[in-house]
Amino acid sequence: MKTLKITIASLALILSSCDSNNAEVDIKTSSSLNEEIRMCLFDEMNLQNNFTSKSNVAITTNRTWRNGQIITVKFVDSIENYAAQEKVKKYASEWTKYANLTFKYVPKNEFADIRIAFTGSGAGGWSALGTLSSYSSSQNEASMRLGPLKADDESSNIGLILHEFGHALGLVHEQTSPAANINWNLPKVYKYYKDLMAWSNEDVDRWVIKKHVDYDTDYSTYDPLSIMHYYIDKALTTDGVGVPETKELSILDMKSINKWYPFPIVSVLESGQSIRDLPWSKRIKSPNGKYSLEFNNGLLQIIDLNENNVIWKVGDYNYRYKSNCYFESTTGNIIIKGARFAGFPTSITWVSNTSGFPGAELYLRDDGNLELIQNGIVRWSSKNGKI
Repeated sequence: MKTLKITIASLALILSSCDSNNAEVDIKTSSSLNEEIRMCLFDEMNLQNNFTSKSNVAITTNRTWRNGQIITVKFVDSIENYAAQEKVKKYASEWTKYANLTFKYVPKNEFADIRIAFTGSGAGGWSALGTLSSYSSSQNEASMRLGPLKADDESSNIGLILHEFGHALGLVHEQTSPAANINWNLPKVYKYYKDLMAWSNEDVDRWVIKKHVDYDTDYSTYDPLSIMHYYIDKALTTDGVGVPETKELSILDMKSINKWYPFPIVSVLESGQSIRDLPWSKRIKSPNGKYSLEFNNGLLQIIDLNENNVIWKVGDYNYRYKSNCYFESTTGNIIIKGARFAGFPTSITWVSNTSGFPGAELYLRDDGNLELIQNGIVRWSSKNGKI
């Protein structure tokens, strides 16, 4: 039988989001519970008064960093592990593609907001929650533990680093959202954790089952694909629906962290820019931040971010393969291309037919209207078409 690698957490570590225990433990509760995974469990209940959830990813509002902040990071192990350090720098930066934050790595003798260790007491991964990592009395003490990293499983390392840095940005576990709809098979869950961790039923309720209350929350729906979600074996649910170990950010992770740490608003699309390939720091939003221009799966859409609904769209979902959308100021055209099937050539699926307005610029306005403007005159808009 395979073994389960499990990471346990404790609030004793300055309300850390994950404590550690990476021991090999035999699974004896069910033959189906035999996958090797890495879980991160911790007691979030004492945080509920300051808890909120935004677009599916749970975050504590009083533990977030200042938007645009440079967060200093250092490694505090007595013996340097340069290979592991480079992996952390590489993979943790994924968060900063979507969050207006910067991780700056500093020498061991300088002050750091986040202090990372790969060795020391315990094992596995844990992190202090959000800005709590800055308040340690000792700069030699770790506020995050990431190790030891696995030499033979890079995807698991990526998942661990992203998960713990998610906690460092203020994110807590997704399955405790009031919107979570996990149909637990309680007798099996209780037996599973009793055999695995020697937990009482009350322990399981506190650390695994119980949701946050829904006051002081702003949440929409539940995201089982979040990097912040527990692994859940399907044998522990009444409907046979489990949650796999996540090893990458979900789309909602990206959108949620961007809402908490937004980049400065860009409302004008530059000539030749591919809307599909725009980095999150240059995503087109209305000046008031209420509307967003997005391209995905062959469709160009204007999204009302407050209501989370589409107010305008063009394109063809059936031509979503290799799809792209770009603006040509030399002609004034907005063009969507895509292929009907993977491997097929692309073709134009929609065009604004505004090629008579070279040098025009594309603006997203505060009312959600997308306008093509040439020499100060609106030539086309999403609401009225060619004018």
